[in-house]
Amino acid sequence: MACKRSKYPKFEVGITALFLAALFLVGCGVGKTIPKGSHLLKKNKVLIQGNVPSSEINAQILHRPNKRVIFEKVPIYLWAYALGTNKRHPEKSDSTKLRRKLRNDYGEPPILVDSTFVHLSADNIQNYLFNIGYFDAVVTTEIKYSKKKAKVKYFVNTGTAYRINSVFMTPADSTFLPAMQKMADDNDFFRLWWPINLNKLDDARNYMATLLRNEGYYTVNAESFRFVVDTLNAKKEGALIMVMENQADGSKHAKYHYGKVTLKLETSPVYQRTKNPDVVYANGKRLELNHYPIQPNTISRLIYIDSGNAYSQKSGEQTYQSLVQTGLFSLVDVRYYVDTGLKTIETIIDAKTSPRMAFSLEPQGLYSPQGTLGTNFQTSSQRSFGLAGILSFTNKNLGKNAENLRISSITSYEAIIKVDNKSNLLYGVQQGFNASLSLPHFNLLNTIGKNNKSLQRNSVISLSYQYEKNPNFLRSAIPASLTFQFVQPNFSWYYTPTEVSFNRNILSPDYLKTFPVADSIFISRVFTNQFLTAAKVGFIYANNHQKPGQTYLFTRLGFESSGNIHRTIRKLTESNFRSDSAYTLFGLQYFQYAKIEGEIRLKQNIDELNSIALRVNSGIAVPYGNSKYIPYDKRYFIGGSNSLRAWRPRRLGPGTTTDASNSLIDRSGEFLLEGNLEYRFTVIKHLME
Repeated sequence: MACKRSKYPKFEVGITALFLAALFLVGCGVGKTIPKGSHLLKKNKVLIQGNVPSSEINAQILHRPNKRVIFEKVPIYLWAYALGTNKRHPEKSDSTKLRRKLRNDYGEPPILVDSTFVHLSADNIQNYLFNIGYFDAVVTTEIKYSKKKAKVKYFVNTGTAYRINSVFMTPADSTFLPAMQKMADDNDFFRLWWPINLNKLDDARNYMATLLRNEGYYTVNAESFRFVVDTLNAKKEGALIMVMENQADGSKHAKYHYGKVTLKLETSPVYQRTKNPDVVYANGKRLELNHYPIQPNTISRLIYIDSGNAYSQKSGEQTYQSLVQTGLFSLVDVRYYVDTGLKTIETIIDAKTSPRMAFSLEPQGLYSPQGTLGTNFQTSSQRSFGLAGILSFTNKNLGKNAENLRISSITSYEAIIKVDNKSNLLYGVQQGFNASLSLPHFNLLNTIGKNNKSLQRNSVISLSYQYEKNPNFLRSAIPASLTFQFVQPNFSWYYTPTEVSFNRNILSPDYLKTFPVADSIFISRVFTNQFLTAAKVGFIYANNHQKPGQTYLFTRLGFESSGNIHRTIRKLTESNFRSDSAYTLFGLQYFQYAKIEGEIRLKQNIDELNSIALRVNSGIAVPYGNSKYIPYDKRYFIGGSNSLRAWRPRRLGPGTTTDASNSLIDRSGEFLLEGNLEYRFTVIKHLME
């Protein structure tokens, strides 16, 4: 299990320990906050006769006891409230800043038993059961009092769920019967012999309305549909009838088409003095650019609404998303003006541009009690001090095609001071330059993804230069890549057809002599000058469930390979090709390997204060053909804030040296398996505010 890391670990742990100790001492004084004749709601207990999970029933209870942490056992917020309460003179409870802080910010007033709220909770449970098909469910309650506390019991008899025995579609306009029937056949909303779930029926109404609105029926909405359930009490079965009504005035739903499409940009006055066009027409759209420097064809491609096409709700949503995701606009508003006589919809899109260019400077001070000279040059008697600076520049519309250019420079200078030899200073310098150019809806992606359902499609070109020098080695690298990105709701994937990297590594001979011969040979080969030509593909899914009672899921899967094209060409063209030999390209050994890695994260939100998080990350890299080792930059490392937080970066894993306590080599490997399980809870609210 990994320890949870804090930005202010020592400070937070000390304050938390004192706080918990004080609260524990006054925990028995909670009774003074309970008015005479009232009772503290200590616990809810649910007793169920039926097959519905208790977690679902508990989620319906509205009258809940005070919040608790540490596996929902410790009511520290109630204790804090009691600590800040003046028992003898309640009117003075808010007389000091400390009392107000304890009661209002850290504390929570006692939840007193209220029979009205208990009955409301019982009704809520019964309504929930009715909505998921338990039409005969019965819920009763019992309150057990003891001194100043009380427990509430909910007795739930779910009965038998009513199941669907038949489904009928009855639209007022028979034109819609095939679409409704197809929806019923292709989805699980009306699966025969499943419970009659009224919540799913609401989902079916929304689904059907969206389906028809995407086909041009602008006047159709969820309220156009209703359900009739004809039950057989003896058999606990029922027939479902989905009814589609005409419009409120009795007229039939008709297809609408888009009329004029207009984009209106609100821009900075500085553009008024430029020669950029004011109003242009592109692809049938009126673009009031207000002299903003952007190509008309580029902006028109971001608008999926086309004059003359049938109305589609999806087109409007895609238009909004594509404009927002360019980063060019701080505000986007899509408005419709409907002509019910002509059955046309005029569209006006208002957008306010944001600043195109931004520059930032971020100075940093560095300190580490162990030192960070590259490969964790560390002993217990040294300290590391240094300075760093980050410069960044952004241009959101570099070539008038909504390109997003980002350039950054990261510089750090670090000094290592040994306590036992302060005159012998060691230095480390790191310099990095990064540039990336994002091309939204690039022409190539529009061609290969014409029917792609992605809301966002980007081509990203990146180029970097990394330089690192310290007493142990000198490293420099120039990686460059081209990546295609496709983004959908909850799901995205990328494809990098080429990533080229030139890596130059020079190791200090004195540094190598500190290792045994086997380790020295291994380090020399891993840190050799390298030429990498990799291709990648990856997938990411997240369900974005963050509410209490929901489970958040994040999954990532990636595959990478390198060197295959060069090796294949050489094998096909050279008569003296030797499979057991290592070949070079541009004078450097090129690496041939394959990597596959995956990650899954699960987070169960118990309530707003407690959650359980599980993370498993695994990967394997296999050298073959032209290589016997995985290059340093492609190896796996464990530790640090994005890994197992209880260990420093690159300090956990395989590998031994003559003196493990003073190891100078990073722990790295070609196989990765790490996992952590965390129980997270909030101890002090608003601590740093």
